[in-house]
Amino acid sequence: MAIEPRVIKFYETTLRDGEQTPGVNYFPEEKLAIAQALADMGFDTLDCGFPVSSPGEFEAVRMIASKVENADVCAIARAQISDIDTAWNAVKIAARPAIQPFIGVSPLHREIKMGKTRAEVLEMARVAVAHARQYTENVDFALEDTTRTEYDFILEVCEVIIKEGVRFVTLCDTVGIALPWEFGKLVADVKREFPQCRISAHCHDDLGLAVANALEGLRNGAERVDTSFNGLGERAGNAATEEVIMAVRTRSAALGLDVHVDTTKITSTSRLIAHYSGMEPQWTKSIVGKNAFAHGGGIHQDGVLKDARTYEIMTPESIGLSAADRRIFVGKLSGRAALAAQMHDLGYDLEREQLDQAFQMAKLLLGKKKTLEELDMRYIAETAQGRTNIA
Repeated sequence: MAIEPRVIKFYETTLRDGEQTPGVNYFPEEKLAIAQALADMGFDTLDCGFPVSSPGEFEAVRMIASKVENADVCAIARAQISDIDTAWNAVKIAARPAIQPFIGVSPLHREIKMGKTRAEVLEMARVAVAHARQYTENVDFALEDTTRTEYDFILEVCEVIIKEGVRFVTLCDTVGIALPWEFGKLVADVKREFPQCRISAHCHDDLGLAVANALEGLRNGAERVDTSFNGLGERAGNAATEEVIMAVRTRSAALGLDVHVDTTKITSTSRLIAHYSGMEPQWTKSIVGKNAFAHGGGIHQDGVLKDARTYEIMTPESIGLSAADRRIFVGKLSGRAALAAQMHDLGYDLEREQLDQAFQMAKLLLGKKKTLEELDMRYIAETAQGRTNIA
């Protein structure tokens, strides 16, 4: 009997860690629009912001809390009583409020950033969870810079916050230094020591491994993953929401995992966030880049025109595009099949000899300019058909 894949949860942090991307600044109405789009996709928890950071941030989080009913509305806080109180005041009107205090646990964060001992950090974590639990059962706690922290201290912090009733323990690769097998082992070790512990995996992309680390965390027992749309976030960004979703959906059987979010809204949500953030994904970005369903090499184009499955592992429709959004790009590396398809789309069905002539003309022209525009294509087609004279 086949084992049903385990459905993972999401802590979607586009509105908080994503907004920490240098150069990004959402107005409250923009944050609300993004929050509603994320909630409508089916994400479990929305990390909406850091209310104590400014009055405007407090009001933005409170606005989301007053409007969004189909997801947990979470605010983060330092492991300080006043921060936690402010976070709660921002989200308490939500249908599903949540708080996530955090504290740096590595030697660098303890000693250099905060000037605290292990014992002091441990007590601050315990008090933070205990205080937040007076307000709500939906209290998560993040161990900032977990992957550069002594193993025994990670377990000490986990033990005290689990005793205080924490909902999720977030293990953070804050600086993106972990390798996938290292992060997977960390999650597995914590899960083995505390089987009742619900773990969330928070990974950054400094070495380009955020999604790989997140997947290894999930494979090794994490129930939830922290992600940000378009890979936004501090420095090189966070694990990209759309990449984690489609990796799990496309390789569900191999991973033993699945998602319950609406993948057909990926493109519209990505574009909404790109618009408000002012940061377009790079063209070759997985899933949502302009070239994600574009083909430039002749051999690839010939295969895709015969059957898209030859070079595509997912369909444009699966992320909210249409088959018409699949682009066959005519460039200097393209083949006759691509040129014939483009000509057909423009209303020209060329015979073999005409296509050969058009192909040679296209190659010559691409030696003088980077791309062929529609007027170029029409000129080539009509010349090959003898409708115009070459001047």
